[in-house]
Amino acid sequence: MRIIIALIAMTLVLACGQNNTTDRSYLPESVGSINALQVIAPDELWSGAVGDSLRTWFGAPTPGLPQTEPLFDISQLAPEHFTDFARSSRLILSVELGDKDTTGLKSNAFARPQLMAVAKGSTPENLLRLIDNQKDNWIVQMKAFELKERQRRTQISPKIPEGLAQDFGVEFQMPSAYRTAAATKDYYWFRKDLVSNGTTNILVYSAPLSMIPEDAQYPGQYIRHIRDAIGARLLPVEDDSRFVTDTTYVPETSLEQIQGLPTIISRGIWTLSDAYMAGPYLNMAIKDTVNQRYLVLEGFSYAPSMSKRDLQFELESILRTVQLVQAEQ
Repeated sequence: MRIIIALIAMTLVLACGQNNTTDRSYLPESVGSINALQVIAPDELWSGAVGDSLRTWFGAPTPGLPQTEPLFDISQLAPEHFTDFARSSRLILSVELGDKDTTGLKSNAFARPQLMAVAKGSTPENLLRLIDNQKDNWIVQMKAFELKERQRRTQISPKIPEGLAQDFGVEFQMPSAYRTAAATKDYYWFRKDLVSNGTTNILVYSAPLSMIPEDAQYPGQYIRHIRDAIGARLLPVEDDSRFVTDTTYVPETSLEQIQGLPTIISRGIWTLSDAYMAGPYLNMAIKDTVNQRYLVLEGFSYAPSMSKRDLQFELESILRTVQLVQAEQ
């Protein structure tokens, strides 16, 4: 009997110990707006050359927008105040002076999901050098991290457009607030009405492979031709105006692999040929040799008097969920 009681007591002790371990390892849900960066830095660093450089690097203009908007919305917090709820920020950059020069990235250090970049330098000059060496990689990592968060939020109320797989052999996930504005064999157009004046839009169509020469050294320069020759005639615009590429802005282009296929990513400004209207676009031209086409996915915003960075960021998060699928017969 004593043995049984001892075994029961030991089980209860072990169970309590497991619960305590679970409690200590529990991480709260992270918080923060999309593209909000919490910088943890002593006031003396933040007000000096280190802070100036951080604001320049991480607050640089976002490419592909008609107005200047920073890559991240930056706020600073002194280390002594980085406690309790303040540690729940989703995106953190911690800089400080220390005995050694080190940098690193930490996942879920105080909350989940969370990405924290850390830099320690023995002098302010060394600290700046360390951050300068890592900043480009950190910005890429942070933007990818925020795209995943934006996609996670879409999963709260997702929508897969009907008919798109059948007509174009492609699927992607968008928030349910988007509606189908047009659905034809030539193109699909989805749009979401903004609370204030404006819309965000997604356009899907195809272009012949011949529109970009096989030996093109800079294939991105042909995206304007595709947009103005095909995309411009798809959207209904009043007064015979056309939805064309703004020639006063040089688009930002890059080459990536999307679903294992070569893809031209282009960020620029659209405008109407005979009207004073304009906005940013993100164009993804996927080279689909099986179907002898460029599959063109474009997200664009019309949001006068509004910030457009996060509108375009949402559109990018949608387009990057693209899946090429076999259309049902």
